[in-house]
Amino acid sequence: MNRKTLIYEVQDLKKVYNKRNVLQIGRLQIHKGTIYGIVGPVGSGKTSLLKQLSGLEKQTEGKLLYDGQEFKISFLGKVKSPDEIKFLTFTSSRKNESVSRYFSSNHGKRSEEIRKHYFNKGFRRFMWEQAIESLSQGELTWVKLVDAVESDPRVLIIDNYGSMLDEELEQEISSRLRRMNRNLGTTIILSATNPARIQKLVSVMIFLDKGHIAKIRSGSQNKRPQRKQGYQQQRRRYRN
Repeated sequence: MNRKTLIYEVQDLKKVYNKRNVLQIGRLQIHKGTIYGIVGPVGSGKTSLLKQLSGLEKQTEGKLLYDGQEFKISFLGKVKSPDEIKFLTFTSSRKNESVSRYFSSNHGKRSEEIRKHYFNKGFRRFMWEQAIESLSQGELTWVKLVDAVESDPRVLIIDNYGSMLDEELEQEISSRLRRMNRNLGTTIILSATNPARIQKLVSVMIFLDKGHIAKIRSGSQNKRPQRKQGYQQQRRRYRN
């Protein structure tokens, strides 16, 4: 196994909440530039695993390496999550802001370029000046995904993928994620209760059951197409 291709390595990881063991992973390796799906029923440990990988929580026992190193711990004992890991949540504490102000605050002068690229067609033209609190769940998902793409993360983690999306928007977002992975080399990790929802998008599917890995299978997205020049590649960073 070429460890240079690994971005995560998990060994004997255990997570305990209130004396209850919710996650126990003997061994797991996640490779750079690949799309993974974490699949399992409610309570199987999907969200707990994603929180460990994102650095939002510290494991109770075991080893979790990111790029060959353990996450740094603050003097208060909390994990210091790298900025290059983006855990996508579909809530916002900035509900009174307009979408335009949200992107201006996060991306500065590039917000106008973002507007032209993502908010210039159909109903999205009218989203730009709307308050975030007035957006539907699907529209908020779009805003958050655009923000994540433009933040250029090395790792993008999305919990409960597609649960709030209609079929058309889900297809468009899936297309954007494939392009992000192809053009930028982003490692993407999604979770879902229904494997059919993400099977065509991911290259590797990891099935969880009661906090354990039950099996690992190939997804449908096994072959990566040739990279094409485009807007995203103009911002590409060297990721390896």
